[in-house]
Amino acid sequence: MKSNSLTAFSALPPHWVIDTVFGADLAARLLLFVLERESVFADTTIGDSANRTVRKAVRSSRATRDFGELHGELEERFRGLMPSAISRLGLAPFALTGLSMELAAHGDGDFYQRHIDTFVAGGASTSDRMLTGVYYFHVVPRPFTGGELRLHSLRVAEDGGSHVDVEPRDDRMLLFPAWVPHEVRPVSCPGGGFAQSRFAINCWYLGKSI
Repeated sequence: MKSNSLTAFSALPPHWVIDTVFGADLAARLLLFVLERESVFADTTIGDSANRTVRKAVRSSRATRDFGELHGELEERFRGLMPSAISRLGLAPFALTGLSMELAAHGDGDFYQRHIDTFVAGGASTSDRMLTGVYYFHVVPRPFTGGELRLHSLRVAEDGGSHVDVEPRDDRMLLFPAWVPHEVRPVSCPGGGFAQSRFAINCWYLGKSI
């Protein structure tokens, strides 16, 4: 019989999916916003803030941190979800120190290999990311396939672990602890145009334990 600790490491990670979370109007405004700013999207990077590099074999997509006049409204929406997210995910309460957001576009063939959103170096975490939120929006009907966000258990599949795939639907939010291993499955959009991309806002809730 498996011990409780082994079962916990093999269990699906905590996560919360919310549909029609921001409403059709904001989703439409976001789509118009990104389509007018294709030129500001650049190749995404990996690593901590001091050592960020483009490694397309690990992460292939484009992103920007320019939210224009939508920035304040989006921050308010994300902040409003935090108390319920902490409760639903069973997280220890933390003091919010800020939000870090990016707009990401995954086109044909793009992906992001398994990773966590907390940076660990020398055996100690140097990240203040506590909670991750991913908001999806795209052209309707959806012009791409794939692009699911796969959440992994702490134990790898080869050792009895498990995973769950969350489909990227327009106006859908996914929230999970920043320490959860996850990946973006490959996207396929035969049209190949920027407008056919899987668009998402990645929001990291920054904080300190109370």
